[in-house]
Amino acid sequence: MNKPISRLDLQSSKLGRQAALATWKAALPQYEISLGTDLDDFWMDLSAWLLRKVVFTHGQTSPTRLERHADRLSDGYDNFIFVHFMKGRWQGEADGKPFTLNEGEVILLDGSRPFHGLATASSYAMVNVPRAVLIELAPSLPLLHGRVLHSASGWLLADHLAALSRALPLMHQGEAERMANATLTLMAACVGNLTDKAQGDMGSLIPAVRLRVERHVERNLTSPDLTPQTLCRDLQIPRSTLYRAFSAFGGISAYIQSRRLDAARAILFHPEDRRSVEEISRHLGFGNATSFARSFQRRFGCTPREARQNGSTFVASSQVLFERWQSVLRANA
Repeated sequence: MNKPISRLDLQSSKLGRQAALATWKAALPQYEISLGTDLDDFWMDLSAWLLRKVVFTHGQTSPTRLERHADRLSDGYDNFIFVHFMKGRWQGEADGKPFTLNEGEVILLDGSRPFHGLATASSYAMVNVPRAVLIELAPSLPLLHGRVLHSASGWLLADHLAALSRALPLMHQGEAERMANATLTLMAACVGNLTDKAQGDMGSLIPAVRLRVERHVERNLTSPDLTPQTLCRDLQIPRSTLYRAFSAFGGISAYIQSRRLDAARAILFHPEDRRSVEEISRHLGFGNATSFARSFQRRFGCTPREARQNGSTFVASSQVLFERWQSVLRANA
């Protein structure tokens, strides 16, 4: 017997405007949600499906503002979000850089970075993809945050997401999960076609260089000798090429520190890892615990100790994310 897909629904017509808005906010604590209109004019109709590794959402809402604050980045929400607007328009900023998403387009957002946007009345499809899942399919990721897919593959993905939003209500679990795998493959192909704007004549070389460096960095995160100089020496890469490959990330030193801070956050959130902040700092090659704590707070908006205390909010997988939504909706039913 074919199992139905795990599905959630949230409708203002059934819950009432105020209750629907409160439930929506409670289900998505990683965001600040506010209305672009009066409450009397607010409406929403959302459905979400758990497709093993990803959560797919199809929604229709009145004008709404969505914001991912810098001070919430310590919550562990580390997904990429693919958003396709079938109707409406979305304008905002990702890491301080403006973006505009028009009808028929797809934008990629990085949940570990701040963004905000105000949407008109809209119909959209959204896919939450854990970072590890996308990296497994596309190991060398360009800078994705705030990128609108103005390409043939982007248009193909847009059409696919629109079709999937219509077809999912009719699918059983096995069929839907196979389609989810196909969707991830298409997403990875779209991401693989992206090139950083600053690559210039070395566009074909930069992705390969970056992939080599990223793998080396991951293998040596705990080494105190992991520096731009040792990378150039060990990988036989010219200094200018190394810096160019990571210019979109703020430079290679900034990239190394970012990956170390991400690793530190994962340790702090792990329920069975009780190493002290000082031990984590030494383990990941930071000069001292004080500079580590300052860097951590700049990145995530809280101290390492505060992050450990709040680790229960960590969203480790699509399953956890979906179950949290499910519990909120049940409580407000």
